[in-house]
Amino acid sequence: MPEREALKHALEGLLGAPLPGDPTRHVNDALDLAGRLEARGYGFRLRDARPKDPRASLWKAVFSKDGGAFESEDAEAALAVCRAALAALSD
Repeated sequence: MPEREALKHALEGLLGAPLPGDPTRHVNDALDLAGRLEARGYGFRLRDARPKDPRASLWKAVFSKDGGAFESEDAEAALAVCRAALAALSD
């Protein structure tokens, strides 16, 4: 199973429900996923980790809850959000 499909499947298993759209490929769907975690009491932050570099992209997604931080960085914002969400839900 390719990584994106495995990541989506793992998230659906931890959330106990199918995810609409494809949060591993589309940032709007990934932000909907972040909203689901926020509804469960997680804090969420997504930021450009290289704001002054026009040739490179690096996104950092962070979920936090009860003093713990779960973060991920990736060139694709959607993947950064999904990986951080997986880390938060797996804790």
